[in-house]
Amino acid sequence: MTIATTFYYFPNDLFRQRGVWITIKDLELIAQKYGTKITARADKLGAVGPISYFLLKGLQIDILKITVEGNDEESIRASIREIYSKYGPYEVFRGKESALARSILSELK
Repeated sequence: MTIATTFYYFPNDLFRQRGVWITIKDLELIAQKYGTKITARADKLGAVGPISYFLLKGLQIDILKITVEGNDEESIRASIREIYSKYGPYEVFRGKESALARSILSELK
């Protein structure tokens, strides 16, 4: 059974504050180290519905949505801890998709 969780970073703020960009290569190395699959996708945050998403796309905030998938919870936790140590605190969504990331974030803070 595959377990997955999702969280996001504000990449522009991360660069302004820490001078760091999140790279796919770094995420791939972390995924190989712990036997997980990490995907990153640029997206926008701030739209209420699908119509406003397209109408207000230029006014929305850029985010980098990261999904970590694995066969066991411990490998996912280890991957997220390493991402946290490299890039700092992340943000989570409200739904079930971020439940595991939310619990890990509360442990790390």
